[in-house]
This record gives sequence, structure tokens and C-alpha cells, in this order.
Amino acid sequence: MKLLIVVGTLVVPVLFVMLRRMSGLLEALLDALALVSAFGFGILSAFAVQDIRAHGTVYATEVHRVFESWAFLLFGSYLGLYLLYLLLWSTMTAYRRADR
Repeated sequence: MKLLIVVGTLVVPVLFVMLRRMSGLLEALLDALALVSAFGFGILSAFAVQDIRAHGTVYATEVHRVFESWAFLLFGSYLGLYLLYLLLWSTMTAYRRADR
């Protein structure tokens, strides 16, 4: 599983860059998915904190329950991969500008 995480972290952002270069529609789709993921990630995080505050439970242990949520993990993993893709794209763009 750890190997899959490492390989996915390396391969998926490169795949995103290739998709972006193929079509503006795919670029818009990647951006839209990131926006939905950011909202979902933020809302689920806020709900977890609100539940902890409402029930008066210990924050340090109860907040980790949100990590069991498949939606939280899906949103967070997409955001992480999207961030790596943006960094890769930015680096490639800066390198091309410096080459001129």
C-alpha cells in the first residue's frame, strides 16, 4: 500500500499535467474538482470540530475520527495531488520562461 501511495503521488500529478495540455476542458474539470474537494474538505473538518465542541469531548482524540471518513480522505487526497500538479505546472512554466 505504501508503494502505491508513493507511485501514485509521483504519477498522478504528471498525468494531470498531460491532461491539462490536451484540452482546456480537462483543465477546467481538474480545477472544478479541486474546488469541490476544497469545499468538502473544509465542511467535513468544520463539522468534526463542531461535533467535538458540541459534545464536549476531548479534542485530541475525537478529531481523529474524521480520518475514518472516506469522503474526507478522498477530498484531501485529491487536494494533495492537485497541489503537487500546480507546483509541477508552475515549475515547468517558469523553466520554459527562463529558457527564452
